[in-house]
Amino acid sequence: MRASNMSMKLKKIQREEVACTTSAARPFGCTELWAGNESAHRSLELAGLEADVIAVPSGGKRGGDLSAVFSCSDNIARVVLADCVGHGYVASRVARHVHRLLHKFQNIRDTAGLLAALNDKFTLDSEKSSGALQLTTVVTGTFDGGTKEFNYAYAAHPRMLLWRGSESRFLEIGEGLENLPLGFVTGELYSEQSIRLQPGDMILAFSDGATEVRSPHGDQLSPRGFLQLAEATLASLPGPVRLAEFSTALLEGVQLHRGSSELEDDVTLLTLRLSG
Repeated sequence: MRASNMSMKLKKIQREEVACTTSAARPFGCTELWAGNESAHRSLELAGLEADVIAVPSGGKRGGDLSAVFSCSDNIARVVLADCVGHGYVASRVARHVHRLLHKFQNIRDTAGLLAALNDKFTLDSEKSSGALQLTTVVTGTFDGGTKEFNYAYAAHPRMLLWRGSESRFLEIGEGLENLPLGFVTGELYSEQSIRLQPGDMILAFSDGATEVRSPHGDQLSPRGFLQLAEATLASLPGPVRLAEFSTALLEGVQLHRGSSELEDDVTLLTLRLSG
C-alpha cells in the first residue's frame, strides 16, 4: 500500500438496514430479503446471522455482480453471490437474468442442486439467445440457525474466507469445489461442503474484482494479498467490530491498492457473522 495513496478521496456508499421477521407458521420456502447488482451498502439480520453487503459496479450504476439474501423458513438463511463475465450494460443484463432464475429455483433445499438447476437453465437460455449469455461464476451458502451449519457450493467462484475467532485468522474454504461456471455445459454436477460456525466466526464472500485489482504499477492484489488485507483491516478496527465498518474499510483497502476509487471491475463483498 503506497503512502502517496493515503490522501486520495474515496467514494462513500450509504448503508441501509433491513431486518428479517419470521413466523413459526410459515412452511419451508425462501423469501428474498434483498437482491441487486447496483451500487449499494446494506446490513441485514438473518436467522442466527448478521449480514453485510457492499457493492461497487465498475463504470456505471449497475454491473455484473449480483448479490442476493433469502430467508428460508424460520431458522434457515441463504446467500448468493454471482459474478457475470465483464462489466457494464452487457454484464448487468446477464445479472438480471440470473436474478430471475434464482426466483425460479430459490426453494431448492440442496445447495449444490440449486447450482445445477441454475446452470442447466442458464446454459439452455444462452443457446436460444441471439446474443449468447456470458459465463457466470457463483458461490451460494445455506445457514441453519438451529445447528449452526453453513453448507456451501461454488461454480468456479473465488473461494470464500472464514475468520475463525478461536484462531484469529482467515482461512480459505472449499478446496476442490471449483467446478464449472454457469453457461459452460448442461449436466454439470456440483459438489458442496459444510462447516459449523462458532461464536466469533465470520464468512467473507467476494467477487474476483477484489483480488484481481491492479496497482498503478500493474501489481495484482491476488487472493493471498486480499486475505492479508482482510486480516490487516480487521486488526486495525477497534472492537467490537461492526460488519458495516469492516466492509467499508476493506473496500477502501482495495481502492487504495488500485490508487483510485474507480475500479477496473465490479467489486462486491458479502460478509456473514454468527449472531450473539
